[in-house]
Amino acid sequence: MFDATYFRTGLPTQIAAAGDSPTVELYLVSGQAHRLRSVEEVTDGYVVLDVYQRRAEGIGAATPWLGSGRPEAGVDETHRAIIAYDAIAQVIITRPAAGTSARIGFGAVSH
Repeated sequence: MFDATYFRTGLPTQIAAAGDSPTVELYLVSGQAHRLRSVEEVTDGYVVLDVYQRRAEGIGAATPWLGSGRPEAGVDETHRAIIAYDAIAQVIITRPAAGTSARIGFGAVSH
């Protein structure tokens, strides 16, 4: 179960262990997902998150965790989500890619 303690201490610890600029996604029991930029406020009943807006042109774009106290993101880049803890199904933290790998398909570079 997610609660204020998780967002105050657990999540920051797990993000720090994941390395520089991981991607943090929060999934609701409804199936909706949010890619997190930062946690803005933690209360006993809900958490206020700064989340990246999902756009088709942003697919594949870097949307890393920045944490609070960082420079402001662009106005059109994020929005606020206020989420009750009992609505949260899971949090996924993805480490950044270690290096580049060979690309296939239309993004491939031919030599």
